[in-house]
Amino acid sequence: MSGNRIVVSVQVSLDGRTAGPSGELDWFTVKDELHAHFVTEHAKAGTFLYGRRTYEGMAAYWPTADQDPTNDPWLIKYSQLWKSKPKAVLSNTLQSADHNTTVLPNLDALTHLQQQAPGDLYLIGSPTTITTLAHHNLIDEYQIYIHPVVLESGPALLQQLPTRHPLTLTETQTFDQSVTKLTYHHPA
Repeated sequence: MSGNRIVVSVQVSLDGRTAGPSGELDWFTVKDELHAHFVTEHAKAGTFLYGRRTYEGMAAYWPTADQDPTNDPWLIKYSQLWKSKPKAVLSNTLQSADHNTTVLPNLDALTHLQQQAPGDLYLIGSPTTITTLAHHNLIDEYQIYIHPVVLESGPALLQQLPTRHPLTLTETQTFDQSVTKLTYHHPA
């Protein structure tokens, strides 16, 4: 079996929400330091992994974001990175996907991809998929970016796990004096 890990990279509000009550993502505080970090950190991925809804949002924006000269330079760099990476979407409803994307209909297909991928799989966003993989103990690392906002409602990260999942904090970072990254691993 490959040594490829599944690394979660997810942005949450201070109260642990991954989106607003209507799915809105307008509360992210992403400035220069965090933009630069995402380009550097996500460049480490061998494959970007998504759930269907997050994939559809990414596929609607990133393929052309580098063509808009009014975009921030970091958005342009991330767009170029996104287009260069193989992607996978875990979905039992999608039949096909564009942009160098493999559709994974189930966890067996994900396990096979993990063995064959050119490096770690970075699961970006996708709270439902994160919960599913956590339930099956498939996540090796959590990179949680906490934004300084309380949303009060909306989907929460890691909802309805049937058992406890103890983790060890291995790193903290702060970006632009506002967003804190917490990195967790399963205890050895």
